[in-house]
Amino acid sequence: MRRERVWGLAPALLVWCLVAAGSAQPCLGQLRLNEILADPGIDWNGDGTISFKDDEWVEVVNAGATPVVLDDYRLSDGGTRVLRYGFSGTLSPGAVRVVYGNESVAWESANGLSTVGLSLNNTGDSVHLWHVTGADTLLVDSYTYVAFEVLDDRSTGRLPDGATTWRLFDAHNPYTGTIPPLGTGCNPTPGGSNQCPTAVEARAWGTVKHLYGSPPGRR
Repeated sequence: MRRERVWGLAPALLVWCLVAAGSAQPCLGQLRLNEILADPGIDWNGDGTISFKDDEWVEVVNAGATPVVLDDYRLSDGGTRVLRYGFSGTLSPGAVRVVYGNESVAWESANGLSTVGLSLNNTGDSVHLWHVTGADTLLVDSYTYVAFEVLDDRSTGRLPDGATTWRLFDAHNPYTGTIPPLGTGCNPTPGGSNQCPTAVEARAWGTVKHLYGSPPGRR
């Protein structure tokens, strides 16, 4: 087991992560990262102003069967690992909680940190979810995205909520590529369930013809 320091935490707080193939791995629990939007082009937080900092957002989901007390959970980005937000309250099974950039700014200000917000890089970044337990800080979940996942108003998230598969919610900015995560054609859902009845899977033209059939003698 490897110990790794989290910058921005008190000296006594250390990261304890399981090591597999020489790298630290998240200790995945029932609270998980669920959806991320890093490049806002509209007023996502509903305050009447479009802001690259305030309208970024990260959503978590309780993927377990029991309520989760959120008070000891924290968010950070992948650059310096300075903590960006501390949760509070309780999250019911299956429920989600979204954190907007302006909420991160308010939390940073209240805790004497630089008010940079969630600080999600548009060219690619990582988001980390931590659980503070006594003197230790456990990496619960993390997600690393690349540039195409976060073009204007595209979010990337688990589909369905809490699942292992990540997809793009790209109704505002369609993705036509074939590199995962694939597009769905559906809208981002901050604070709502990641349901997408029109999700699109990439298929070869021959597969499509086989599924939907062709006139007799034309196959």
